[in-house]
Amino acid sequence: MGFWRLLTVMLAIGTSMAALSASAAHAGREANVTHGCVDRFDPAVDYFPDKVTIEDARIFAVEYRRSFKVVTLREPYPGGPAEKYVLLQCGAPKPPLTGDLAGAQIVPVPITSLYAGSTTHLPLLVDLGRIEVLTGVYRLTDLMGDEVLKRAATGKVRAFAAGGVTDPELVVADAPSLFMTGGAFSGALAAIRSAGVPVVANTEYLESTALARAEWIKYLALFLNEERQAQQQYTAMKGRYRALSAKATATPRDTWPLVMTGLSKRGTFVIAGGKSYVAALIADAGGRYVWADNTAAGGPTVELEAQLGRAANADIWINGGGWKTLATMLQDEPRYAEFKAWRQGQVWVYERRVTPAGGNDYWSRSVSHPDLVLADLVKIFHPSLLPDRAFEWYMQVPAR
Repeated sequence: MGFWRLLTVMLAIGTSMAALSASAAHAGREANVTHGCVDRFDPAVDYFPDKVTIEDARIFAVEYRRSFKVVTLREPYPGGPAEKYVLLQCGAPKPPLTGDLAGAQIVPVPITSLYAGSTTHLPLLVDLGRIEVLTGVYRLTDLMGDEVLKRAATGKVRAFAAGGVTDPELVVADAPSLFMTGGAFSGALAAIRSAGVPVVANTEYLESTALARAEWIKYLALFLNEERQAQQQYTAMKGRYRALSAKATATPRDTWPLVMTGLSKRGTFVIAGGKSYVAALIADAGGRYVWADNTAAGGPTVELEAQLGRAANADIWINGGGWKTLATMLQDEPRYAEFKAWRQGQVWVYERRVTPAGGNDYWSRSVSHPDLVLADLVKIFHPSLLPDRAFEWYMQVPAR
């Protein structure tokens, strides 16, 4: 090929590549806008190239448009009707909302300040590297974790329910980008929403598996445009969880301990439902749950006699709580002595990391780290599988 012909071909290729590059730049961005707004809106641009895929969660869903996302929350509070939220890229014009989106709340994203109604939301911010958006919490005394406490120490985080009741005037005056509830419904929240502060629910606790609950890191990420980080975090955690569960459930079935849960209250026993995430964790850790055939997803109550009928011979007792010793347990309920697990000292609670004010790290970090919860349970159920691992949350109730 002659020099001039070769030069002509190379120039043509370069022109084509430049055109393709310009076309790609016009069609979308390389990454989501995680801070600030877009300067010049282009209706042809996909502003959310980083998207999440929902794998395990069943309570929320997301659909992507070019400049906004439609988030559907199937149950914003127990038994409540579905809600839809429109997450609009900051700097983009408000889209016409018709049909099932008529009246939907619009939340500009990425948010810059968050009032969090539950401590379970806070580790998600830490995992996403976005703790700086936290500006409000239910009570400051509930806080745990180095990153969260460091943020609170700046003085930029306010308690909006220091007296145990949400103060709508305080919230409205502070005007956060978003108020995320723990799945409650009240007149105070309605007043906050009516005043123009976006209020959205977070009901991860209604999910039936630990992995589904953990996937709510993607839910919070949607409001921060941090989908790429959330997808990576969840994929890595799920891989660890599945690998450990496979190891535990590969043990012979006749070595799986019989497991009971809960505690007695006024003659009844609060248990984990057979369709709850706790029941799923027990099975994934290689345990046989005494109420596996129960159809409840939450924490139902049964008569103490019914619990004795099912769990008198259980090998291991988990998820009671507030007990300093086996001896003091009998002060609450003398019939605890009728359970084999109590007599053999196999009573375990998740109170290894608590604060003097009553905060419990289990009710904060465990939601987004079920792989660590599973590891604790595997060490209890099958100690030889993880001989060198230290417990994260669980501890054995001492005799005295």
